[in-house]
Amino acid sequence: MTTAWRHRDLLLELVKREFTGRYRGSFGGLAWSFAQPLFLLAVYTVAFGVILRMRWGFPGGTGDYALMVFAGLIVFNAFAECLTTAPWLITSNPNYVKKVVFPLEILPCVTAITAIFHALVGIAVWFLGYAILYGAPHPTAALFPAILLCLFPLLLGANWLLSALGVVVRDIGQLAALVAHAMLFLTPIFYGIDAVPPLLQNVLLANPLTFVVEQLRLVLFFGEMPSLRGLAVYFVLASAFAALALGLFRRLRPRFAEMV
Repeated sequence: MTTAWRHRDLLLELVKREFTGRYRGSFGGLAWSFAQPLFLLAVYTVAFGVILRMRWGFPGGTGDYALMVFAGLIVFNAFAECLTTAPWLITSNPNYVKKVVFPLEILPCVTAITAIFHALVGIAVWFLGYAILYGAPHPTAALFPAILLCLFPLLLGANWLLSALGVVVRDIGQLAALVAHAMLFLTPIFYGIDAVPPLLQNVLLANPLTFVVEQLRLVLFFGEMPSLRGLAVYFVLASAFAALALGLFRRLRPRFAEMV
């Protein structure tokens, strides 16, 4: 992260360019950041909450189910955005690769920051929906930034790892897309973790997104304190993963110019 801080002005400029470039020429502009998660929420709520009538282990209607699903989607969408974008970060920017002085390490940072921004937009929409249904949110909802902070190094690590491997192995992009689709259903988004058999619960608990989803629901929906110790351990492990991924990125970087 020292590279990102040293080039923070460039990083900020690239983040701005990412936002403006993504919505340039569209009539909705930034409003699409709100419209897209709301559309997906409506589709998933109707499909799973109304048609399949899936529920958690507490009495709640469709509104409760929608809020629970949306909280899970906020985390998943941030990770999936990185998972499907990272493999093409280097190969789609050959001009940056051929500039010896350009800090390529910050390109994955741009994607991670963008994903967190969209997560913040999603949480704003979640607060609006909760206010319409129930009024003021729980005081614990103010702790959601701590949970996103723990998620951030996981996003960074995934970006550094996949962007580096995406140059060496071009099939990584297709594989990452398949993994993203699988994780949508292997993360307890549409169902509670207690609703699955014990053996499958172990698989879900091994999913790095499960803990973050559960903690975000605790503070937003249930009004309970998160596991501070669990978050601290998660942050340390995610940071260690990010450091290892960054080390691999820097080790493979000398080969990027000849492979893009």
